[in-house]
Amino acid sequence: MGSRMNRRKIIKPVQTIAQQVFRILEEEILSGKIKPGDRLIEREIADRLEISRVPVREALLSLERWGLVIATGRNRKGREVIGINRREIEENYSIKELIEASALGEKSLQPDRGFFSDLAKLIGEMKQRVEKQDVEGYRKVNWQFHHEIAKSLNNQKLYEIFCDADKRTCWFQNLTLYQVRMERSIVEHQRMLQACKEKDLPKIRALMKAHYSQAVEFLAQKLKIEKKGRIVGPPSAPKGKSGKRGSRMLDG
Repeated sequence: MGSRMNRRKIIKPVQTIAQQVFRILEEEILSGKIKPGDRLIEREIADRLEISRVPVREALLSLERWGLVIATGRNRKGREVIGINRREIEENYSIKELIEASALGEKSLQPDRGFFSDLAKLIGEMKQRVEKQDVEGYRKVNWQFHHEIAKSLNNQKLYEIFCDADKRTCWFQNLTLYQVRMERSIVEHQRMLQACKEKDLPKIRALMKAHYSQAVEFLAQKLKIEKKGRIVGPPSAPKGKSGKRGSRMLDG
């Protein structure tokens, strides 16, 4: 009896149907499959997923709380994906910038050779991806680089805030066919790491700000903005010989 009580729990709680629906819809929104201004209709979603409307309703309320959809209609029972304005783009990139600059600042005052070594290795991996022209591989390593910096604060709450902002910036990028500027990005990452080693706090902040500012400017110009400043969706990009829409090499 005692040994049974001392055993660790093997069975872990699973996600509810509503949570699974939330994840599916969140992924479809963040990937750009469902675009700003698109309506989310309970009945249609329930039919598509072959479930009842109750968990769909719960999922839509959760998406509204997270700020990805808004209530519409006379009774505010309808839902549509929010439009995006320049302020939201700036605020989410600012969150990432402030958290990462703070993390690098702390690490510069309390040198951590392991941390410096990890970032240097990731930069080395980025160079390998550039040589192979592996854009998707580069994206993954770039993601690791920035998350490694944010996690170094050892502050779970701040890291959760960073992750939420990062999800949204990825959403903005997906809406604009945005890709990383690989070569230039590597140089900027190397400068950040060097400034950190040199304990140059003003330079760290300036480099991080410049690193993300270009992304804000590009996204604000690229997305289709109405007079009121709401972004309703990406403009049509020209198709190349392969039939795929064109894209620009950027970072963020």
